[in-house]
Parts: sequence; C-alpha cells; structure tokens
Amino acid sequence: MPAAVRSSLARRRPRRWRASTIRCLLLAMTLFLLALWVTVALFGLDSGDADEAVAIEGEGGADSGAFDSASLANANRGGDVQGHATRNIPSPRATIAYAVSLTSCGASGDRHDNIKNGGHSSDPSFHEGAAVLKHSIHLSSVRNYHQSKSVYDYDMIAFVHPNAEGCSDVFRELGYQVQIRETPFNVTDIQGKFLREHMVKSGCCGEKEYLKLYAYALKDYPIVVHLDLDSLVLKPMDDLFHAMLGDKGGSSGSGGGVSKEVAEARSRIPVMFNDPLPEKSIDAYFTRDYNMVNPGHKHVGVQGGFLIVKPNMDAFHEYVDIVKEGRFFQGSGWEGKGYGGYFGAQQIQGICSFYYDYRHPGTAVELNRCYYNAMADSPRQAAKGKTEPGKCRDGRDECQDCRETPLEEVKSVHFTLCSKPWKCPIWAGQTDLTKDICAKFHSEWFRIREDLDKSIALAEGEAYKNPAMARGATLQ
Repeated sequence: MPAAVRSSLARRRPRRWRASTIRCLLLAMTLFLLALWVTVALFGLDSGDADEAVAIEGEGGADSGAFDSASLANANRGGDVQGHATRNIPSPRATIAYAVSLTSCGASGDRHDNIKNGGHSSDPSFHEGAAVLKHSIHLSSVRNYHQSKSVYDYDMIAFVHPNAEGCSDVFRELGYQVQIRETPFNVTDIQGKFLREHMVKSGCCGEKEYLKLYAYALKDYPIVVHLDLDSLVLKPMDDLFHAMLGDKGGSSGSGGGVSKEVAEARSRIPVMFNDPLPEKSIDAYFTRDYNMVNPGHKHVGVQGGFLIVKPNMDAFHEYVDIVKEGRFFQGSGWEGKGYGGYFGAQQIQGICSFYYDYRHPGTAVELNRCYYNAMADSPRQAAKGKTEPGKCRDGRDECQDCRETPLEEVKSVHFTLCSKPWKCPIWAGQTDLTKDICAKFHSEWFRIREDLDKSIALAEGEAYKNPAMARGATLQ
C-alpha cells in the first residue's frame, strides 16, 4: 500500500481513549449523580420538617372558657411521640409527670370559708390557668422539639379533692389525667392537739393542700413536677431532669462517673447562693419563699407552688407519719426545730423544709428563684415607707434582685405578686421595676395563650382570628 494512502487511513482511524481518562469520566458522572440524589433528599426532608412543624404547633391544650368540649378534645390530643426516628425527632428520654391540685370548685370572699372550701387553688377561673399551663409545658417538651430541643415528654395529672369533683371535667377535656384523692390522712388521727385544731384553718387550703403529697406516689414516672395552676413554663427544664436521673437512671453525683452530658447539665443549674449540688442522688428541687419570714429567719419555708420530686412511697408514708404524730408547736414549728412561724408552716411550705433540711439533708436542691418559680418579688424589705431598700429578705448583706433577670433566662413563672393574667392586674403601690417585670410575665402568658388559640384553629381546620383585632373592628 502506497505510503500516502497509509498516512491518510491513519489520520481517519478513531483515537483510543486512555484507561485513566475513562476512569476520570466515570468518577465525575458518579459524583454528579450523588450530588443530585443528595439535593433531592434534602429537599424532601425540609418539606417534611416544615409540614411536621405545622402539625406539632397544632398539638396541645385548650381553654374551656372560650371553646366547647369538642374543640378542647381536638386540640389536646397532645401529639403522638411514636415514630420519632422517621420524623427527625428523637425518642423521648423519659416522660415527666406535671401535676396540679384542685381542692374545690370556687372561692368565696371570706378567708376562713375560703380555707374550709379549698383555698385560692380553686379560683373559679382556674380553667384559664390550667389550659395555658399545659400548653406552656407542651411547647417546652419533645413534642415541640424543633423549637424546644427538649428530649422529655410529658403527662398532665390533676389531683382533685372530692369537694372539687363536680368541676373536674374541664381537666379531662384539657388532656389531664384526673385522680380523685382524699387528703392522705384524717385530721382526727393527728395526735398533737395544736396541729389537729389549727391545720384546718391555716394556710391557703387547710389540710387539703396535702394533696400535693401524691406527687410522691406517681411511681410510673421517674420525675414529678408539681406546680400551682397560676404557673407558666417558659423554657425546658432538661438540665434539672438530666442531673436528677443521671446516666440511665443511676447516680447523678460526680462520684459516679457521670457522662459529659450530665456533668454539663449539673454545671448549668442555678443553685441559690451558689451552693454545691449534692454529690449523690438529687431527690428534689424547690425554691423558698423569703417573703414570708423576717430577714435572718433560720429555717425558711419552701414555696408551695413549685416542687420537683422523684416518686418514692417511703417518702410519702414518712410525710404522713410526721403529720399524724402532730409534733408541731406554736412558734417553733415541726418537732420544735424552728420550722414554723410563717404562712403555710403547718402545710407543704413548712413540712417540706423540715423534711429536706432536717430529716434528709443533702438530698434536695434549692434552686435560684430568679430563674425557677420567679415571682417578681423584691429581695429587700422596705425600710422607710416602702421608699428605701431595707435588709435582704434572705438574711445576706447583698442579695440578687430577681426583677432584673433577663426574661430569656427565666425558666418558669409563678403569678403571685403579679396577679393572675386572666384577671385585670392590680399593681397599685408596686415599684416601676416590679410593674415592668410583671408586664413582661403577663405578656408571655398571653403569647402562649394566643399560640394555644392558633393550635385549636389549626386542629379544627379554621383560620385563626385574633379576638382583640375582631373587637377593634367591631368598635370601629
């Protein structure tokens, strides 16, 4: 074959690709397909999360004052926490019981009759507080994980005295588990004459306040949080639960080789006076009510509207035995040890202080009341006509003013001094500092109540209508 022809054919022959070039092309194509698959997957996940966030926002409590039973039932299914792995929500670490007590169906104007019939826990408008309290707990639970980041679920429990059974249906409608409970002892069985005769006419609710002891009897739960109905949860309490449960329910103390998670949770717990946490198990958390005593009182009572405990039947029976022994003395309190002399000393406020400070020291934690169970109270007594600061109520030379605590750091609120949000606030005579923080607390209550209203509208497939705007339009 002539050389010229061979040269022409050589130019027309297809060029073979090198093996390395082929491998590069295959790798590029594989990477492209992988990137495309990841993009599609992420888009689907985002859409699912968005849909689920809407669904989760629709779960929770309802207010019987504005909606019928059907609305309450639809809005209070609470959300199923099963299948969290497929919905990008972690399985609950544990289910916490949140309990309240109802001692009667209404309160009269006469204080002594009020105590006899159940006290201030039976405010005729209690359903308002019950609905919003439950929804605030819901928003700070695993069921609202995308916002709360909490890993704990919740159940709602209502201890109802037989006197209040007639008005307990609203709790069932709101999603509470109602337990009809008698006072855990008969007053006639109290051996001490002074306590037997005076308990029934002292404190907020007489002997009926001891319904709160049933928190210790809820053995199906690892932790029980007992709150008054005029309370509000603003932030998850996971740090408290982590530290109390420890690793897999074991020791929560530093000596038990706790995990990094538990150790960090313990380091974040704000303890009153920066006292150290118990080295062993934490059995309870509480705050104290320094407003009820004179500065320097040695044994200050527990604030009865906030108590977190590990259920324990031995503790329950010990409390009952202490009451029935009746060794409470006028002025010197329980067993004459100084746990008395203030409002509620014969009830939960006094006996819990006596139990954890004297009977079982080193097993409970007094939390800083600026962050938990915040009440907007002044840390000092008024010296001259309530115009100048006086002594610190806790007996210290210097004291933290809880009214200056940033709202975003407050975990829970108790509407005592600030008055109930569902009533017209009466802040006459209060300082500007107190009025300001009370206004912020009330604003949070109404924010959560509005979120509850929105969840009810969503559950019923209706558009949310702001009542205030509707009233404004009507007035115009």
